Amino acid sequence: MQAADARGHGDRPWWWDAVCYQVDVGAFADGDGDGVGDLEGLRGRFGYLELLGVDAILLAGTAGLDPAAADFAELLAEAHDAEMRVMVALDVDPARADPRAVLEPWLAHGVDGFHLAPREDPAGAIRSVLAGYPDRVVIGAGDWHLSFNLDLTIAGFAAESLRKVITGALGGPGPRTAWAMATRDSRRSRDDAALTPVRAMALVQLALPGAVCLRHGEELGLPGTERIPMPWEGDLPPFGFSRAAGDWSAIPAEWAAFTVESQLEDEQSTLSLYRHALETRSSHPAFTGDEVEWFGAPEDCFAFRRVGSSLICALNTSPAPVPLPPGELLLSSRPVDGDDLPPGTAAWLV
Repeated sequence: MQAADARGHGDRPWWWDAVCYQVDVGAFADGDGDGVGDLEGLRGRFGYLELLGVDAILLAGTAGLDPAAADFAELLAEAHDAEMRVMVALDVDPARADPRAVLEPWLAHGVDGFHLAPREDPAGAIRSVLAGYPDRVVIGAGDWHLSFNLDLTIAGFAAESLRKVITGALGGPGPRTAWAMATRDSRRSRDDAALTPVRAMALVQLALPGAVCLRHGEELGLPGTERIPMPWEGDLPPFGFSRAAGDWSAIPAEWAAFTVESQLEDEQSTLSLYRHALETRSSHPAFTGDEVEWFGAPEDCFAFRRVGSSLICALNTSPAPVPLPPGELLLSSRPVDGDDLPPGTAAWLV
């Protein structure tokens, strides 16, 4: 089950550096017009997921979803045709329930993996279920294929704290890391200054060795941890999430500036930054290496290189500009002025 097992087989598995996109199904897109997101709505937005460039969809909020249902089979087939994997977040406690009864139906119907809550697997019950499905993956906080890691969020926007959690996560012999950054910002709106660390941390996260877990709306810079309906288009709530009439006052009217439609053609938008970053990450030969080495950097800054590659990621969390490391600039979270990295900015160089 551990990453070390995969290293012994030569070719790396599909999940090794995958970008997983968590969809809270009920809040993503309403396909049948009842005001609640569903699989039909998700399938209707597959073009967006392909445009974004994710490798896997992680379905959350799936209570009541039947793995044998026709709509799930259709979603799975369309995702696989688009070369995207489908995973499911499940609450499986092997101490109170039989994992085989919960997991086997999903595995038998072709799901590619799971996000599981338990940290431990008493008597190897979950591992025994997965033994017959060697290409499937488990993400979780425990000793699974991918270790779900929120330490980048906990560290805050401070270079030294971030360096410590990165070193700690990559320094041990445990599973491959799956980096996640569920925001702690509970405000209902964001201004440009509030988006600055969000954009910088996106580049830090995507530069690191390991998989990445994005939560839907993260790529739009949406504020808050409570996920309310995804804003797609238009000037008024529910911004294309549903055609149902009703009270949509829970969706802030100022989210008109965060919709997919408003950001898609704006090269300076947060969505465009994520799209460019994901495309570069998947296609540029510099994104290799399973370790990082650190360079000397000014106070409240850091720069690391992925060992075995030419990729350098630099971050400035100080209040003043600092010199960029030498190299060709691939991407930056904010416009770079000459040879200096502005405050609150991250950059990729080769």
